[in-house]
Amino acid sequence: MADFYKVVYQDGEHIFEAGANAGNLYILMDGCVELVGSDGKAFAEVPRGQSFGEQAFLRGGIRGAGARAKGVTTCAKIAAEDAAAMLANASPLLVHILEALLMQQNMNNALRRPL
Repeated sequence: MADFYKVVYQDGEHIFEAGANAGNLYILMDGCVELVGSDGKAFAEVPRGQSFGEQAFLRGGIRGAGARAKGVTTCAKIAAEDAAAMLANASPLLVHILEALLMQQNMNNALRRPL
């Protein structure tokens, strides 16, 4: 992850808002991130080492939820364009597997939301 930008967020700082265009994927390196609905209420927490913001890599990427730091939080930030450039020379099979995993994560996130 040395090639990705490290970003530090302060407690309560919004990383992105629900409904925004998705341009970055994040990996939580330290701290805690809450996933929040459009009402501002947290419905899940992202464990350290996990990624969030996968909409950036899916077609038509609009954020279905927001994310905000809970305490001082450090993330690796991966721009969709940078990832696309890295994957341009990758095996098409690898690209399809990555897309399938990201869609699966997106569906799992949707299941965490309260009804």
